[in-house]
Amino acid sequence: MRVNPEYLKGLLEAFELAEKPYTYISELERHGYSYKDHECIFHLDILCDKGLIESKSEDGSLGFSYSPSEGVEKSFQLAPLRLTADGHDFIANLNEKDVWHQIKENFQESGFDTIKSVAADLAMGYAKKKVGALLAA
Repeated sequence: MRVNPEYLKGLLEAFELAEKPYTYISELERHGYSYKDHECIFHLDILCDKGLIESKSEDGSLGFSYSPSEGVEKSFQLAPLRLTADGHDFIANLNEKDVWHQIKENFQESGFDTIKSVAADLAMGYAKKKVGALLAA
């Protein structure tokens, strides 16, 4: 399975829609991201691996049980999940119109680390360009 930048962005946006500091698998499901879907599990695991989301459950799990041979189980716990500071920075970078356009046009097939790095570099580049324009005015 490959990282899908569109799916990843939407999942991060679902985290941003949380009304409280933490969200739950059930709340993500209301936004169209079901723990029963392998793509959702894959992207949640990637975000967790990269430190962009974290669980506040006692065992550190994301709140669902999963067996690679059987697929996603039909049960989940109410494990509190949160976007980390890096997660908030990453989605803020992706939400920059010009950044997201460039990611979609030129980096759709890239790996996660490349997408994250490019998003940060582009956001910083565009910010420096804006600052330069403001200082020149």
